[in-house]
Amino acid sequence: MTDRHRLPNWKEVLLTLPEGTGVILRDYDAPDRKKMAEQVADICAARGLVLSIGGDPELALALGAGLHMPEKQGPTLFRHLSRIPANALVTLSVHSARGVISARQVSVDAVLISPVFPTNSHPNAATLGPMRFASLVKDCPCPVYALGGMSETRLKRLGTFRAHNVVGYAAIEAFAV
Repeated sequence: MTDRHRLPNWKEVLLTLPEGTGVILRDYDAPDRKKMAEQVADICAARGLVLSIGGDPELALALGAGLHMPEKQGPTLFRHLSRIPANALVTLSVHSARGVISARQVSVDAVLISPVFPTNSHPNAATLGPMRFASLVKDCPCPVYALGGMSETRLKRLGTFRAHNVVGYAAIEAFAV
């Protein structure tokens, strides 16, 4: 996930990611988000990375990218899903049982359940912890990525839940180079 504040060298980071890695353009408050998105899209295309745009179906369509829907925007964005190409990745952030219900009501390719652990993105947010994370995962209708204070080590801590469709993790600072 991009975050130009906590990961100011985001371009360098994108250049280190292996082919096929998913990239979600966050940076909702970027002064020229469209220009940043175009730069990210160019790097993703050149490196074989899979791009999704957070919270902006128009920008996703303009760039031929997937769409990432934050849970709080999900219901507003659901009406745009029919416009997103069938081969574009569609993901949804989930923070609660309500989010899992939303994921069941619409067709998404994956959900990002967060925050599993304490995170600098949302320093005062209550975390799910492994057990509450597991309870959300078991009800999820699609592949799950853990988000929030994640790293390879923390993903291993969640290893027992991998049988319940946890396929990986999303992060910002874990990818700092």
